[in-house]
Amino acid sequence: MEENVTLEQVQAQCEEYLAGWKRAQADYANLKKETEREKHEFAKYANERLLSELLPAVDQYDLALSHTPDVSQLPEEDQKKLKNWIIGVHAVRSLWETAFQSIGLELVPTEGPFDPAIHEAVGEEENAEHSEGHIVRVSQPGWTLNGKLLRPAKVIISKQ
Repeated sequence: MEENVTLEQVQAQCEEYLAGWKRAQADYANLKKETEREKHEFAKYANERLLSELLPAVDQYDLALSHTPDVSQLPEEDQKKLKNWIIGVHAVRSLWETAFQSIGLELVPTEGPFDPAIHEAVGEEENAEHSEGHIVRVSQPGWTLNGKLLRPAKVIISKQ
């Protein structure tokens, strides 16, 4: 049994198929873009958990550096050895800093007024040098990864 199909019907069906194919092409292109964006976002924050686990070690390292002993009273030979060791320890910290910058890990700024979005107030103290609500000192540095807060800076703020 033969159907009578007109040229207009065939053209309409062809146009419908072509429109469907174009939609599928656009959907596929959008899917590729979305997948690439998600892949980039995943890679950007993949190290977030690892870095969060390492930050306490970085804190302790910095604390140790802040208590670098004065070696000026030691004999010259011992001074030389310890000064070289201290230079090496600081060089390691510089390497860490370079690595942090390359992956987007940055310290939370702690100068100026308290910002609850990036700071955690752990205490207050009277301080004539700073206006109320300004950061007086940092008890634990905060960190961001590619602009995302990993850990707020724990700070002492001034009160009047």
